[in-house]
Amino acid sequence: MRKIFFLICGFFLSLSAFSEIITSEKFNYSIDFPEGYQIEDMEQDETTVIFKNKYLDAHALIKVWENSKFSSSMDAIKDTLSRVKASSDYSEAVWRRQKCTIASFESPVLLPDGAAQGWAACIPLPQKKGYLTILSYAPKTVYDDLAQVLISLLDSVLIDTGSFREPGLITSAFYPRKSPKQISLTIDSKKIPTQIDSVDAEASQFVIDREFAVFSFYAANNLPEMFDAWIRFYRLLARDSMERVKKVSFDIYTALKEDCEKKDAKNPDAALAQILLNWAQDFNYERKSSSYDKADIESIPAILEGGSSDCDGRSLLLMCILKNCSIDSCMFISAQYSHALLGVYFPDKQGQTIKVDDGLAGKEYLVGETIDKGITLGILRANMADRKHWMAVELP
Repeated sequence: MRKIFFLICGFFLSLSAFSEIITSEKFNYSIDFPEGYQIEDMEQDETTVIFKNKYLDAHALIKVWENSKFSSSMDAIKDTLSRVKASSDYSEAVWRRQKCTIASFESPVLLPDGAAQGWAACIPLPQKKGYLTILSYAPKTVYDDLAQVLISLLDSVLIDTGSFREPGLITSAFYPRKSPKQISLTIDSKKIPTQIDSVDAEASQFVIDREFAVFSFYAANNLPEMFDAWIRFYRLLARDSMERVKKVSFDIYTALKEDCEKKDAKNPDAALAQILLNWAQDFNYERKSSSYDKADIESIPAILEGGSSDCDGRSLLLMCILKNCSIDSCMFISAQYSHALLGVYFPDKQGQTIKVDDGLAGKEYLVGETIDKGITLGILRANMADRKHWMAVELP
């Protein structure tokens, strides 16, 4: 793994474990913003909010329309873009069981100093709370440099609990499900047939490349939010991967459940975590890229298909599988140690832990070393034992 304001009127900003996930309590949506976005203006009723990034010439406009005003997301987004005299190309996609609309657009009036170019999305909110319309844009003169940031913002919209655990709208629209792809895993001497989708590896790589481009801006400029951006990079990869490995996780759990109960009757989940840790330690080790302009993490679907992996890819994979099995897990990353670890919460198990502050008392997560073979849960290398150099990657 490579080294490398408070809001008003019902919005809150989390700056701890989840960086800049901004939520509207009134309309029940969240956005996992790239770092640096701040509110420039907002209507008192929260139906319109305008954001500007303090480092980039990137902007966002959020408009929530009453459900009764339009009959579809297409109608809502067309009306919104017509108000800024935009020329647009539209497409529809089903996301979170709702028919959504996305658009690329150019507007001559959104910005005072010239034409704006960007992407827009419209999503029907649950419980008929309205149509959430988001415009993510930049001056046309710098659009090519900022396109990845603009798309990342739209792909980071969250409208319910389930959307924290599946690919975002943009990724789902660009890479719709195709067909099941059968794979076979050998874990603890058991062959486990399972499947992913044939598009999963390609779609995941799209997310990796895009989010690494976003993170690289903060790292290259050594900005104060660099580490928050790094955590966000892995958080969005985890979010994208959770649903892709949902069936894999279920099949693994079903196949190993009885053996885990025999190994540890009091805590079979701990036995499962140890089995999976040993499984990951046997993967073929290889960094995907040695170039600093590309991410060196392999996608989770590609690892499952037999691809090589590094510490962060393995830790991310195990975190996603365990979370799908309802086992409290996270991932730890360290720039100081150029390393990543799995974290699993088993308060009744002995071993070395790293504390994750949850705003209350915090939790002590047992560490899991995914590279060194034969290492059990709760073992942390002596030369990596300074806890202040580890940062947690969690899913809300």
